[in-house]
Amino acid sequence: MAPHFHKHIRLPERDYTKGAYFVTLCTAQRQELFGHIVGNGTDASMTLNDVGRLVDECWRATPDHFRHARLDQMQIMPDHLHAIIALDPLVGKGSTQWVDATGALGNDRAKPRGPVPGSLGAIIAAFKSETTKRINRLNGIAGRRPWQPGYYERVIRQRGGEYERIARHISENPANW
Repeated sequence: MAPHFHKHIRLPERDYTKGAYFVTLCTAQRQELFGHIVGNGTDASMTLNDVGRLVDECWRATPDHFRHARLDQMQIMPDHLHAIIALDPLVGKGSTQWVDATGALGNDRAKPRGPVPGSLGAIIAAFKSETTKRINRLNGIAGRRPWQPGYYERVIRQRGGEYERIARHISENPANW
């Protein structure tokens, strides 16, 4: 069997420790884990179940663990989460209950593994890790992965009304379900 290589979709020259991003995180096999849509059209709304409320609580706690993160529009759907997150330039790196402080590698030539501390990737990884632990604990299951690997992200440009268009898309998502 030939080895499978993951295609990296992040921009290599982009500094993912600052800027505004539209992110989408999907459940594994697009399972409807977070609740269900009630109503139709413009009257449609998302009703969260216990797992959905847990995901909502953890997402809203993100700035408590990453002080440079600001949350804007967010919508949890039955099988995914859409959100806008803005990252201010990093001032200092600390640790919280979700994330350990990053220590020196001890070898200047060693290349660190994983996402840059404080970057969008580190924030998403910590969020998915914490919610996975809590979801499994809530359901009395060990080792289950509720999230699809990776995530979708789009850098939000400052010009052209893109921010407002994306925020509207997120808020209208239940009506389009």
